[in-house]
Amino acid sequence: MKFRAFVLALALVAAAPAAQAQRQWFEGDPTPLRYEIAVTPNAESATFTGDAVITIETSTPLTRVTMNQLDLTVQRATIDNATARAELNNETQTLTLTPRRALAPGRHTIHVAYAGKIYDDAYGLFRVEYQDNGQTKRAMATQFEPGDARRFAPMWDQPNRRAVFSLTVTAPANQFVVGNMPAERTTRLSGNLVRTRFADTPSMSSYLLFLAVGDFERVTRNVNGVELGVVMRRGEADRAGAALEAGEQSLNYYTEYFGIPYPLPKLDMVAVPGAGGFAAMENWGAILYFDQFLLVDADSTESERQNIFGNVAHEVAHQWFGNLVTMNWWDDLWLNEGFASWMTAKAIERIHPDWNPWMGQLTGGTDTAMSLDARQGTHPVVQHVDTIDEANLAFDTITYEKGLAVIRMMEAYVGEEDFRTGVRNYINSHRYGNARTEDLWAAVQAASGQPVLDIARSFTNQPGFPLLTVSAPDCRTAQGPRVSFTQRRFATDEASRTNERWEIPVVVRRLGEEPQRTVLADDGTVQHFNVGTPCRPYIVNAGQSGFFRVLYDQSNFAQLTAHFQELERVDQLGILLDYWAFGRSGDAPFANYLDLVNALPADADPLIVMDTANAMSSLAGYAEGRPNERAINAYARATLRPFFERVGWEARPGETSNQMLMRASLITTLGNLGEPSVVEEARRRVHAAQTNPAALPGAIRTATRGVYARNANEADYAALVAQARATTDFVEQRRLWRAVASVQDSALAQRTLALTLGDEIPRLIRTTVLSDVASNHPRLGWDFLVANRAAIETMLDPLTRLEFPTNIAAYSSDPGMIAELDRYAANFPEGARESVLAAQARIRLQAETIRDRMPAVEAWVAQHATAGAGRGR
Repeated sequence: MKFRAFVLALALVAAAPAAQAQRQWFEGDPTPLRYEIAVTPNAESATFTGDAVITIETSTPLTRVTMNQLDLTVQRATIDNATARAELNNETQTLTLTPRRALAPGRHTIHVAYAGKIYDDAYGLFRVEYQDNGQTKRAMATQFEPGDARRFAPMWDQPNRRAVFSLTVTAPANQFVVGNMPAERTTRLSGNLVRTRFADTPSMSSYLLFLAVGDFERVTRNVNGVELGVVMRRGEADRAGAALEAGEQSLNYYTEYFGIPYPLPKLDMVAVPGAGGFAAMENWGAILYFDQFLLVDADSTESERQNIFGNVAHEVAHQWFGNLVTMNWWDDLWLNEGFASWMTAKAIERIHPDWNPWMGQLTGGTDTAMSLDARQGTHPVVQHVDTIDEANLAFDTITYEKGLAVIRMMEAYVGEEDFRTGVRNYINSHRYGNARTEDLWAAVQAASGQPVLDIARSFTNQPGFPLLTVSAPDCRTAQGPRVSFTQRRFATDEASRTNERWEIPVVVRRLGEEPQRTVLADDGTVQHFNVGTPCRPYIVNAGQSGFFRVLYDQSNFAQLTAHFQELERVDQLGILLDYWAFGRSGDAPFANYLDLVNALPADADPLIVMDTANAMSSLAGYAEGRPNERAINAYARATLRPFFERVGWEARPGETSNQMLMRASLITTLGNLGEPSVVEEARRRVHAAQTNPAALPGAIRTATRGVYARNANEADYAALVAQARATTDFVEQRRLWRAVASVQDSALAQRTLALTLGDEIPRLIRTTVLSDVASNHPRLGWDFLVANRAAIETMLDPLTRLEFPTNIAAYSSDPGMIAELDRYAANFPEGARESVLAAQARIRLQAETIRDRMPAVEAWVAQHATAGAGRGR
């Protein structure tokens, strides 16, 4: 699954018979072997009828059989053709069948006739509504991870109860149906209906079952015997080319990497109109996407195009790592998601190396995970999960991005070939089965002969990550220059200053020389490392594959700053990220970070420029309302202006994808900072595009329109709203309404918030618009949420209802918001407390940054402005 709004579901999962006191799962008999599920959905009435024949096996006598269900009604139930009493419990999400006589050991057949609901949010069997040439149409699809297959049919709905699924659907003859497997048989029925029976799936987990029904069309290509398809609403086939290309490239790369061919005869990528709390879901043989995350058009940005490849590569990786081998339980969700995220970067490195995926990952994922992992509300990568509530919470940045980073670190430590051998052995040992975290690390350890388990446990079984403090080298020792390391947990709040220790694989490189490797013990002692003769600047975490931060002695830091342009670009980025974090945590003065920015080369890597743009935007935000606001804003613009002057508004022949991304990023940031020439040109281009669309090419369309919208006056705002109302294409609607939401004028922002309570904004993006407004106007957004809580909660599915308010609150830097969030969340389930604490920790950090760190930033800017210092170029 990709880019999900990972949150707590409201309903409680089944309190099933289990050996463990609290874990709400099934253990022991019976074991499901096969499901034959037949459904007839009715999108108009939002209901469906179902018929399930389930083959089970038991080694012990059974007086009753309990499985999962939710929101189903049962018409009749039999076991071995004899009537069984059915008891439904929506609180525990169970169906219990009691036969007249105890079931003897052996195989038995359960038959349940039932009915269920079709939802308007993306869980269970759900429907989406869209416009097609003025006609309202509906499509249906399923979303079952982590625990919503039970809304579709009665079953044992947990990952380690794998079984074969046979699916049959009866639908209107003019509708296209998609399942995990190819259609095996179709039968025409009266009433203009067609019954489609799909071929049996391999043995798999229930959450991977899939069905879609709609006015779709399909384009295909053959990839080494696998029928690869893109399924989308009729008339959209011309937008599917990039997805097909990415699918073929990913299938070929992963087949080579894993050494195992894709095991199903077909792989469809199904683009459903609309939006949900996630981008895509890895159902085996039939990956679900919301269409803006799979399809591209002439107006798509370079970021959207890169994301299409990333989304496809992530979900296709799951077909092996997650589907062929599945985690045993949601404790080890990261085995699915962290690994698929890491494989995505591997695929990009192979197919699009010019995107610099590992550098992009540092800013786009690893640093984000570190920010969360350094404050209250974090959790270990491998976390104890008892309920589906807690499983929903596990879909978060720590699981995905820290999981990826730890895998990256371990691969760098043992070497690519040994790591791949271990992964192949792991998959071959557990194919069509389930596994735990230890199984993967044991396989890599066996393949490499390195102490992988100890290192991996220290990074996945406890929260946080290390800060390595490095001493100045002693150049007088007989052994040559040595540095000493001490470690402690890196923290940005007092609650996180705890005593964890790690076994840390470290790569040290002196400038211009080959790297040296060592592993630092977790015993908390000072440890020494010989950096070689003579004394020269050195990098710890060379290549930036380690999940830790490095605080240098001031002498080495000064030398690194002086030689900054000589460093590898990935190391430039890593040091910048570390010292930005230290500026906020107080481990080093913000002046250190600003000195590094002042040393950036004129041709700095686009990813470094984009990260610097984000930092400048943050500093300007922290300075809002302070006496030096104008000076900080001017500094931020002066820092970024030379980079934009270098790249300009117009694309140039031979540009890389990242240079195009950088142009859009700089337009956005400079426009948001009020750079007059950028704001003026954005306005000119938006107006010119009304008669000449070429004035707004796709690569800069969103960025330019965003600057225009942010600086909109009353007339501009009215024009944007009119465009958004008139557009029928959902992807363009989403772009336009998000532009409307970016307006800086508070009165216009208040009007946008009011629109979210009406019908003008498509239902599926109303909360996105609200969140976008709140990101620019935290107080307005929060007060609107509190005042309209009941209405807004009806727009949120169970997966987002609890996390949404914490995200809105976390935009604020007002310490008073901490108590307000407590009051709002007073009746939240205990399991949601972690997300509340995380939001409060972020608010507290932002407030402390403004109060305690900004004076030093302001003093540095004043000093350098007075001295007339340039940008070091």
